[in-house]
Amino acid sequence: MLLAELALAGTLVFTPAASIDTAAIVMTTSAGCPAPADSFHAVARGHGFPADGQIVTAPTAAGMSRTSGFDVYFAQTMKDFAADNHTTLTGRYDVSVFCTDGFTGEVFAEFTGALTFTSPTAFVSGAADVPQPAEKTPAEKTPAGKNPTGWIAAGIATVLLSFEAGRRFGRRRP
Repeated sequence: MLLAELALAGTLVFTPAASIDTAAIVMTTSAGCPAPADSFHAVARGHGFPADGQIVTAPTAAGMSRTSGFDVYFAQTMKDFAADNHTTLTGRYDVSVFCTDGFTGEVFAEFTGALTFTSPTAFVSGAADVPQPAEKTPAEKTPAGKNPTGWIAAGIATVLLSFEAGRRFGRRRP
């Protein structure tokens, strides 16, 4: 399914709305995912990130709602993603949350928003007077999840995130 044919599209609200590159970022979708979707993931596109986008939330069903907006958490800070990509944060980063079929990768909805870095360490949500990229034609748009390399990377990211969560939270004592 091409992104232009999506049955549902919406927006994202970022918390915090303005902050620094080391902030923990949470996005809230403007609606729930449609019934066929059984998972979601998030991707950021912008300066220094991979052409297919940087996976910022690995595929999951945790917290997904079909009836109302839901929270989506970045797996790392933007500073961490920049370090992983050997880049400096600058300009606009378009962020998309995709509601998908976890097995086939078919996309049923996309929620979009943007973070704009006004300096390498500070951002605001929204475009912040940064020119919008040219809209792609439907033929140029690739459905999320149809690139097997992306799903492999997402799987690796999920495993690494699980190890990191275990490392950070496994040592706590009551």
